[in-house]
Amino acid sequence: MARRTKVFITFLASCVGILSLWLYTTLVQEVLIDGLSYCSSTRTELVMGTMGIFGAGLVAGFMASLIVVRSNYLPHIFMSLFVLGKLCFVVVCDTLSGPLWYETSLGVALLSALWLGRLAADRFPLAPVS
Repeated sequence: MARRTKVFITFLASCVGILSLWLYTTLVQEVLIDGLSYCSSTRTELVMGTMGIFGAGLVAGFMASLIVVRSNYLPHIFMSLFVLGKLCFVVVCDTLSGPLWYETSLGVALLSALWLGRLAADRFPLAPVS
Protein backbone atom coordinates (compact mmCIF):
# COMPACT_ATOMS: atom_id res chain seq x y z
CA MET A 1 0.00 0.00 0.00
CA ALA A 2 1.34 3.44 -0.89
CA ARG A 3 2.31 5.91 1.82
CA ARG A 4 -0.36 8.42 0.73
CA THR A 5 -3.02 5.75 0.96
CA LYS A 6 -1.93 4.79 4.48
CA VAL A 7 -1.96 8.42 5.60
CA PHE A 8 -5.40 8.96 4.04
CA ILE A 9 -6.84 5.82 5.62
CA THR A 10 -5.38 6.76 9.02
CA PHE A 11 -6.86 10.25 8.73
CA LEU A 12 -10.21 8.83 7.62
CA ALA A 13 -10.30 6.30 10.46
CA SER A 14 -9.39 9.00 12.98
CA CYS A 15 -12.14 11.31 11.74
CA VAL A 16 -14.75 8.56 11.62
CA GLY A 17 -13.74 7.32 15.08
CA ILE A 18 -13.79 10.75 16.70
CA LEU A 19 -17.06 11.76 15.06
CA SER A 20 -18.76 8.48 15.97
CA LEU A 21 -17.41 8.74 19.50
CA TRP A 22 -18.77 12.26 19.77
CA LEU A 23 -22.12 11.27 18.27
CA TYR A 24 -22.65 8.16 20.37
CA THR A 25 -21.61 9.74 23.68
CA THR A 26 -23.88 12.70 23.00
CA LEU A 27 -26.67 10.31 22.07
CA VAL A 28 -26.26 8.43 25.34
CA GLN A 29 -25.79 11.47 27.58
CA GLU A 30 -28.39 13.80 26.11
CA VAL A 31 -31.00 11.70 24.30
CA LEU A 32 -31.26 8.27 25.89
CA ILE A 33 -30.59 9.56 29.41
CA ASP A 34 -31.95 13.09 29.45
CA GLY A 35 -28.92 15.04 30.71
CA LEU A 36 -26.70 12.48 32.43
CA SER A 37 -25.41 14.13 35.59
CA TYR A 38 -24.10 12.69 38.83
CA CYS A 39 -26.11 15.14 40.90
CA SER A 40 -29.49 14.87 39.19
CA SER A 41 -29.61 11.34 37.72
CA THR A 42 -30.77 8.26 39.55
CA ARG A 43 -28.48 5.32 40.19
CA THR A 44 -30.10 3.36 37.40
CA GLU A 45 -29.57 6.22 34.96
CA LEU A 46 -25.94 6.53 36.07
CA VAL A 47 -25.29 2.83 35.54
CA MET A 48 -27.09 2.76 32.19
CA GLY A 49 -25.33 5.96 31.08
CA THR A 50 -21.91 4.62 32.04
CA MET A 51 -22.59 1.35 30.22
CA GLY A 52 -23.86 3.31 27.21
CA ILE A 53 -20.71 5.43 27.14
CA PHE A 54 -18.62 2.26 27.41
CA GLY A 55 -20.59 0.79 24.49
CA ALA A 56 -20.05 3.98 22.48
CA GLY A 57 -16.31 3.65 23.02
CA LEU A 58 -16.41 0.00 21.95
CA VAL A 59 -18.25 0.84 18.74
CA ALA A 60 -15.96 3.76 17.89
CA GLY A 61 -12.81 1.74 18.54
CA PHE A 62 -14.14 -1.18 16.54
CA MET A 63 -15.12 1.00 13.57
CA ALA A 64 -11.82 2.85 13.45
CA SER A 65 -9.86 -0.37 13.68
CA LEU A 66 -11.78 -1.95 10.81
CA ILE A 67 -11.03 1.03 8.56
CA VAL A 68 -7.26 0.85 9.07
CA VAL A 69 -4.99 -2.13 8.80
CA ARG A 70 -4.50 -4.08 12.03
CA SER A 71 -0.98 -2.83 12.77
CA ASN A 72 -1.96 0.86 12.73
CA TYR A 73 -2.55 2.31 16.20
CA LEU A 74 -2.62 5.99 15.24
CA PRO A 75 -6.42 6.49 15.04
CA HIS A 76 -6.82 5.09 18.54
CA ILE A 77 -4.02 7.26 19.84
CA PHE A 78 -5.73 10.32 18.30
CA MET A 79 -9.09 9.30 19.78
CA SER A 80 -7.46 8.78 23.19
CA LEU A 81 -5.91 12.23 22.98
CA PHE A 82 -9.35 13.61 22.05
CA VAL A 83 -10.89 12.01 25.16
CA LEU A 84 -8.08 13.29 27.39
CA GLY A 85 -8.41 16.75 25.86
CA LYS A 86 -12.14 16.73 26.47
CA LEU A 87 -11.58 15.69 30.08
CA CYS A 88 -9.00 18.45 30.58
CA PHE A 89 -11.38 20.97 28.99
CA VAL A 90 -14.17 19.93 31.35
CA VAL A 91 -11.88 20.25 34.39
CA VAL A 92 -10.24 23.55 33.38
CA CYS A 93 -13.47 25.28 32.34
CA ASP A 94 -15.25 23.99 35.46
CA THR A 95 -18.15 22.44 33.56
CA LEU A 96 -18.23 19.32 35.71
CA SER A 97 -21.63 17.68 35.98
CA GLY A 98 -20.57 15.90 39.15
CA PRO A 99 -17.53 15.10 41.25
CA LEU A 100 -14.13 14.91 39.60
CA TRP A 101 -13.80 11.19 40.34
CA TYR A 102 -17.01 10.49 38.41
CA GLU A 103 -15.93 12.47 35.36
CA THR A 104 -12.51 10.82 35.48
CA SER A 105 -14.03 7.36 35.73
CA LEU A 106 -16.21 8.09 32.69
CA GLY A 107 -13.08 9.14 30.80
CA VAL A 108 -11.23 5.99 31.88
CA ALA A 109 -14.21 3.85 30.86
CA LEU A 110 -14.26 5.54 27.47
CA LEU A 111 -10.51 5.09 26.96
CA SER A 112 -10.59 1.43 27.97
CA ALA A 113 -13.58 0.83 25.70
CA LEU A 114 -11.75 2.39 22.75
CA TRP A 115 -8.82 0.03 23.16
CA LEU A 116 -11.08 -2.97 23.85
CA GLY A 117 -12.92 -2.13 20.63
CA ARG A 118 -9.57 -2.20 18.84
CA LEU A 119 -8.76 -5.57 20.38
CA ALA A 120 -12.17 -6.91 19.39
CA ALA A 121 -11.63 -5.77 15.81
CA ASP A 122 -8.24 -7.50 15.77
CA ARG A 123 -9.93 -10.74 16.80
CA PHE A 124 -12.79 -10.23 14.34
CA PRO A 125 -12.47 -12.84 11.57
CA LEU A 126 -13.40 -10.47 8.74
CA ALA A 127 -10.96 -7.71 9.75
CA PRO A 128 -8.52 -6.52 7.07
CA VAL A 129 -5.08 -8.05 7.20
CA SER A 130 -1.93 -6.08 6.44
